[in-house]
Amino acid sequence: MKRAASLGVRLAWLYSLAAAGVFALAGALIEASVEQHFVEQDMEVMEGKLALARGTLGALRTRTELAALPVRIEEALIGYHGLELQIAKASGAVLFSTISPPASLSGLPLAQGPIVPHKIAVGGVEMRGFSVAVPTAIAGEPPLILSLAVDIEHHEHFLRSFRRSLALVVGAAILLVALLSVLITRRSLKPLRDLAHLASQISASRLAERLRVEKLPRELDELADAFNAMLERLEASFVRLSEFSSDLAHELRTPIANLTTQTQVLLTRERSPDEYREVLFSNLEEFERLSRMVSDMLYIAKADNGLLLPRREELALAAEADALLEYFEALATEKGLKLVRIGEARLLADPLMIRRALANLLANAIRHADPDSRVELELAEHGDAVSIRLRNRGETIAPEHLPRLFDRFYRVDPARVRVSDGAGLGLAITRSIVEAHGGQIAVRSAERMTEFEIRLPGANARPV
Repeated sequence: MKRAASLGVRLAWLYSLAAAGVFALAGALIEASVEQHFVEQDMEVMEGKLALARGTLGALRTRTELAALPVRIEEALIGYHGLELQIAKASGAVLFSTISPPASLSGLPLAQGPIVPHKIAVGGVEMRGFSVAVPTAIAGEPPLILSLAVDIEHHEHFLRSFRRSLALVVGAAILLVALLSVLITRRSLKPLRDLAHLASQISASRLAERLRVEKLPRELDELADAFNAMLERLEASFVRLSEFSSDLAHELRTPIANLTTQTQVLLTRERSPDEYREVLFSNLEEFERLSRMVSDMLYIAKADNGLLLPRREELALAAEADALLEYFEALATEKGLKLVRIGEARLLADPLMIRRALANLLANAIRHADPDSRVELELAEHGDAVSIRLRNRGETIAPEHLPRLFDRFYRVDPARVRVSDGAGLGLAITRSIVEAHGGQIAVRSAERMTEFEIRLPGANARPV
């Protein structure tokens, strides 16, 4: 595929074309101005002669004087070189002419209003002139046709030389502008080349690199900010991915190590059927733990790729909450906890997803609640929104941990080894479910009270 021209080449071409247009227009205006100056000079000479000729013709009173016209006109023309005059009757008969052959100036159009000079070629010589009707004082004689023309060969020669010189100057100026355009464009686009160079240097080990905005022109501020923001997102994503990979390896290592150790111990000597059965049951628990972890990871992967599409139907949250509280009642009783539901609400949501999200939060709250305390699940409607708050009394979560509670495998206390607490994906799955429904989830913790809050579109809200 043929690649488009570079931005520098395009800009240089545009600058050069713009300069060519400006120089060409300026050259045309200068040439027109010079030619107009010559026309004004010629007209000044011809108008002076026209005034003399008009005075001479206007003084004619008889046909005898008309016959003697050539003598009078020749006297009036003394001292004028390169100026030609012709006088003819309206019928076309030439009475007087300074140019040979006679009637050579008859091709000049007759001026009907303001006098406008015209070019005419006479015997291969370029001339400029005009024709006017001049009345006489002779009774019954129609106006005579007076034609004046001046030789403009020297003017035309000058104009031709001027055009050549002007074309050379304009051409050289355009070439110079083109060269300067290339140099200026190349220098102006250096920040873009720096940006490209920086992009080419980015790797997994150099994601901390940033483009220095203070050295860029203002026009590139937005691009540089967007590029730096992209690098920040990539760096944050890479850090999360690295941490996730490490946590995943750690989570998988424990059950695999347990399976390996138990199997190796089992094979060191002959065992009774009950011992084999006990080890197999233990291995089954580890396999189930691995299966849940893989299933949860696939679930989150679907959410990350926009494949988690909820099936929306009207849902009575109070009934769903009561069913979950009843399910967790036995576990809560072991710790002396009291599970309480407050309020009610309705929304459009996927029942299975919402149950899973609430179950994850309830399991987490029961696990970390103080013995003999209350776990409260509060439901409320606020216009087109529904809020779900889950509160439990227990150890306060430090502020620096709150933003990362929903990260995969994140532990507030990395030193704690949780065997039965799951894989640490419950809160991450809950957030994925909430976001798939177009909602938000937040957590607050202070004075030994922790509260998770989910906000979702209500039953009357437009589906996301």
